[in-house]
Amino acid sequence: MIYGATGYTGRLVVAEAVEAGVWPVLAGRDARKLGALADSFSRGAGGESRSAPLETRAFGLDEAARIEAALRDIDVVLHCAGPFSRTALPMFEACLRAGTHYVDITGEIAVCEALAARDAEAREAGIMVLPAAGFDVVPSDCLIADLAARHPGGRILRLGLLVRSGASRGTMKTALEGVNAMRIRRDGRVMRVAAGSLRHEFDFGRGPAAALVTPLADVSTAWWSTGIENIEAYYRAGRRLPRLMRLSRWFGWLLAGRTAQALLGRWIDRGPEGPSGAQRRTSEGILVAEIEDSQGRRASARMRVPDPYGFTAKTLVAVGVRVRNGNFKAGYQTPSSAYGADFVRHFDGVEWEVL
Repeated sequence: MIYGATGYTGRLVVAEAVEAGVWPVLAGRDARKLGALADSFSRGAGGESRSAPLETRAFGLDEAARIEAALRDIDVVLHCAGPFSRTALPMFEACLRAGTHYVDITGEIAVCEALAARDAEAREAGIMVLPAAGFDVVPSDCLIADLAARHPGGRILRLGLLVRSGASRGTMKTALEGVNAMRIRRDGRVMRVAAGSLRHEFDFGRGPAAALVTPLADVSTAWWSTGIENIEAYYRAGRRLPRLMRLSRWFGWLLAGRTAQALLGRWIDRGPEGPSGAQRRTSEGILVAEIEDSQGRRASARMRVPDPYGFTAKTLVAVGVRVRNGNFKAGYQTPSSAYGADFVRHFDGVEWEVL
């Protein structure tokens, strides 16, 4: 099942699943939108109807019994409806009761931490819980796990992310929710830092460039993957997201209020739903992982991933297919703990280099 199928990323995931020969159940809150989406994928390029139309199931995440009933015959749910700070736990709770594997595309530290805390319950239910199964965490987690294995004894882990792409409304709204909640990991514990208070330089391929601390999910997932107790994530991107981060340094207390959140949410809704097809064809994400040991010695590696939104669809479907085929580990997992650091190498266009 693909939940949130009618959203920007959800539609990309549906298209990728159909292209891969998978016939998913489409789910979300709006029956009309789901029907229109299913119909668009139930017809071939020439307009001919396919023999097996896509099934749809409309339900919200505010009624536990309805969610569980909708999942009873589902092997794995690919959860694409954020913000996951509101939607992850209701879906996960239903997955526990229904015995359905849970996979999502969150980028939120708190969500990953909350799901990790439910590891024992997931193991007892025999289900895998794998949040953050898209960009950036699939490539970053694999990059980090490989680097940590090559350089044991790391004391500090830093991740730098540069994205040359537009952002979807969902990504912007998630960033808006976290505008006053920068997080790093110190001595194994997640802690708050002020927006813009930490900078670090990374070589994204054109020489050193400064990036600002940001609350990427890797602050959570990288600890579970490597055991490194000091983790910082940094972001250097286009125009709209960094503008939001800069504003938060001075006005974070104001931006976190309900009125400001509502106004900024409407501003986001006036923008494009996400990058156009033409923009996606030239977009890329570049990740740099750096490990520092107790002597101050550093080792780093860099990865380039084309079309971050399209990449998310590919990784999410790849995980879903593996789970459906019985290839999973029960309990809380990260991409590299579930499928190894080489998982990301299966996807076309990924460039990986040790610096």
